[in-house]
Amino acid sequence: MDFKKFWKESIGGFVLKRILLAIIIFVALVWLTLIGVDFYTHHGESEIVPDLRGLYVEEADLLLTNHGLYPQVIDSVFVRDKKLGTIIEQIPPVNSTVKRNRPIYLIINSRQVRKVPMPDVNDVSYRQADAMLKAIGLSVSSVEYSPSEYKDLVIAVKYRGQNIPAGARVPEGSSLVLVVGSGLGGESSLVPNLKGLALEEAREETLADSMVIGAIDYDVEPNENENEYIIYRQRPAAGRSVPAGTRIDVWLSKDKSMLNKTFEDEEEQVEPDEEFF
Repeated sequence: MDFKKFWKESIGGFVLKRILLAIIIFVALVWLTLIGVDFYTHHGESEIVPDLRGLYVEEADLLLTNHGLYPQVIDSVFVRDKKLGTIIEQIPPVNSTVKRNRPIYLIINSRQVRKVPMPDVNDVSYRQADAMLKAIGLSVSSVEYSPSEYKDLVIAVKYRGQNIPAGARVPEGSSLVLVVGSGLGGESSLVPNLKGLALEEAREETLADSMVIGAIDYDVEPNENENEYIIYRQRPAAGRSVPAGTRIDVWLSKDKSMLNKTFEDEEEQVEPDEEFF
């Protein structure tokens, strides 16, 4: 058989040439693809992940850039004993080997201190109040004693010198001062006039006069709008002379016209000279 004639003129030669050409093209495409994948994935190029914990994201960005990597924040938590805004954890971990141009996922400490709602610790024992506060990340730095009918029960909570009502939000980790009852005092005080005051104003007023707020009665149950209510009735009445630490019961309403209402069982105000002279 004339091979040259077969290769150039026969149908078999024509088909064989096309098959060989297809094989060559296929092998070339595979080779080029492998080269492209190696280039895209940086095959053979790897970096050791540095320790980023304790750094700020901006600092980590500069450090990772030198390694051909970049940071990506995926979560934020609050850890009390760590600096705000610093990196708490990283993925992959320290000393892992990764390819260049890959992200390092970061979990950072919150940039702001989390605030927690103040629990209602009024009229509970000092020990119980201390445990309740510790359970939500607050602490008691000191205790102040004030005259009260019920000894060793919490009268008020102070933060930075201000009385804090239940439900108010304070920074986690804050130090508080508990005002605790020491029993009825030997001295007498005049009951202050609480009518027209909001409840928290009345608490401060009574504490200043060595007394405490007792029972609280709303004409309509509040719905997170206690600051809209004012006291329209109190017992004992303003001006009465009572032992230090006496509890003053109050009634509250949003209706200011209630201030003009009188009650049959309301005590008459006593002039100071009738009591002391």
